[in-house]
Amino acid sequence: MEDAHDTTSRSKRPLDVDPSVAAISSSKKANETLTRNRELTTVLVENLPKSYNQNKVYKYFKDCGPILHVDIADSLEKSFRFARIEFTKYDGALAALTKTYKLVGQNEITVSHLVDCTLWMTNFPPNYTQREIRGLFKNLNVVILSIRLPSLRFNTNRRFAYIDVTSKEDANTCVEKLNDVEIQGYMLVTKISNPLERSKRTDSATLEGREIIIRNVNAELLDENTLKELFDQFGHIEKINIPAGQKEHSFNNCCAFITFEKKCYAEKALQMNKTMLHDREISVGLADKKPFLERKEVKRLLTLRNSKELESLTCLFPVSDKVSSSQIEEFLQEEIHVNKNQIEKVHLVSDFNGAIIIFRDEKLAAKMPMILNNSQFQGRMVRSGTINDMKKYHNNRNNNTVKDAKPSRINTMPRRPTHQIKDKSADKQEQMSNDDFRKMFLGK
Repeated sequence: MEDAHDTTSRSKRPLDVDPSVAAISSSKKANETLTRNRELTTVLVENLPKSYNQNKVYKYFKDCGPILHVDIADSLEKSFRFARIEFTKYDGALAALTKTYKLVGQNEITVSHLVDCTLWMTNFPPNYTQREIRGLFKNLNVVILSIRLPSLRFNTNRRFAYIDVTSKEDANTCVEKLNDVEIQGYMLVTKISNPLERSKRTDSATLEGREIIIRNVNAELLDENTLKELFDQFGHIEKINIPAGQKEHSFNNCCAFITFEKKCYAEKALQMNKTMLHDREISVGLADKKPFLERKEVKRLLTLRNSKELESLTCLFPVSDKVSSSQIEEFLQEEIHVNKNQIEKVHLVSDFNGAIIIFRDEKLAAKMPMILNNSQFQGRMVRSGTINDMKKYHNNRNNNTVKDAKPSRINTMPRRPTHQIKDKSADKQEQMSNDDFRKMFLGK
């Protein structure tokens, strides 16, 4: 007797599947767990009344399905408005399409999928914010719907943006005008966003184990030709990278990175570890990922007990996880008038929504909390203090009991009066602005 299931399966006629549809379906399933396709869940609404804001658009389209985000932009002539609506599901976008040609006020709107209208831009100057990126499009007569920057929580070196415009033609114009344009010494890259054509990662050699780091190199021998002669015997070298500024700062312990064509070449080169390069023993190992090394250093600073090293640190908080260290450095230089050479390093501390700033001068670091406290940075008020102040402020916010973080350096800087004192000199001190404090402490 034949198996019933087998008979049933043979009696059913297989469906004819369009090869292109099948390919799209399989590709979609493969990428479904990795990324959500915004083009399938995002619509563009045109010809909305000028009075329509995010809230009104949200109310009008909320019956279509859960909405993730709404962006509003004026047309070039300011005669109507665009809306970019991102739904959580594809069904929501489909439902929104049914509202096309409906009247909203006196305006007949159109709703369409936002396809091939997203730009991917990278390699702009590190200090660029949304405002500067938007300024690049100022003379192109293009409407910008939204600009999305990446979170720097796990990798502070990420620097790219996704920009939505209103048409394919505008997107092509932007690529034509803004790709391979030099800005402040950086060659801008602008492309139509296509997840299937992702560029090769710049840290791919590190991830693939093809990059080595050589430490403890004598500054006089820090030369590309010298390193090539020494390591070329192990296999083809793709690139030699010598971090800038080592010779200028008279570092005794210099380092360099060498990228090989194959992983096995890099592994062979490890036999040079603890060998002599002229008069010095060098250290050779596989290069670690930069984000990993940076987070390792941040963790060390957060648990620091060395009071001498702590004296050169100041924290800035709260700071968005989309703010880069270069933007903080620019803020310190332009708004607080700190000399670039006075800043040793800026570390982002995303776990506590802040940043650790290391100064070369301990006296300047001691003054900074008073100067920085209650300053305006990127449209929000920021505070400053020690690492413990930053931790306390973050924990208080999480517990919904936000309190001002009081600076811990009680003996090193004056406190701001907490209550009214009738003494005239105290009244004058209360009236002093942040600029007055900066001039007083920085002598400017």
